[in-house]
Amino acid sequence: MLIPIYPWSLKHITFAVWLLASVSNAAIPGLILPLYDVEVGTASAGIVAEVLVKEGDTVTEGQPLLRLYDEVEKLDVERAAKVVEKAKFDHDAAQKLLAEKIGTREDALKKQIEHDLARLQKQAADIRLAQRTIRAPIQGIVVKRDKEPGEAVLLNETVAQIVHIQQVHAQFYLEPDQARSLKSGDSVSINLPSLLPPNEFSGKVDFIDPRMDAESGLYRVKLLLENPDLQLKAGMRAEWLR
Repeated sequence: MLIPIYPWSLKHITFAVWLLASVSNAAIPGLILPLYDVEVGTASAGIVAEVLVKEGDTVTEGQPLLRLYDEVEKLDVERAAKVVEKAKFDHDAAQKLLAEKIGTREDALKKQIEHDLARLQKQAADIRLAQRTIRAPIQGIVVKRDKEPGEAVLLNETVAQIVHIQQVHAQFYLEPDQARSLKSGDSVSINLPSLLPPNEFSGKVDFIDPRMDAESGLYRVKLLLENPDLQLKAGMRAEWLR
């Protein structure tokens, strides 16, 4: 008889390992996760002019990652600047005539509104130009880039993925009694079996899920660990010692 095999999620695998650990009274298994894992999207569509980073690069928040062709947007900014210049001249002239009691208040108000609208159009043109350069939303490491020069980019399409691991989370699933004994900020020591000794690290409780997992009866808990030398890698197995 054939036995059906179903795909297991990370949660199911973690629970299975936890069950074996609980039977043998061993350490509770967990997993190292990046603090942030961001898929960088675009606010405009276009053709890629240049890609400014490669996989493995460390980037700072706001650093340019990719630039779309932006010649039209640059011309729009120049045109908008000229419109503002003329609108300001007309506004100033209308105010001068009003002060000399030659012009009317209505004409001065009209020129003021035209000047304000021209400035808003210039700001909108500046924003559209800025959106042609996609920048890193966080500090981190580029782990994936999805576009090359000459390729098309759709609105809201992902162009790169960045992970932040100068701080990391260690995620565990705990029994209710263990989870209830913890509070945010508590210090916890864990082991990283894949690292050479000394491989014990200290973290602080950062998150205790208020929901019990219906399938396992466990609570998800995250520890926050400092990782300035990037020794801890996302995907590493961790052990919470009893």
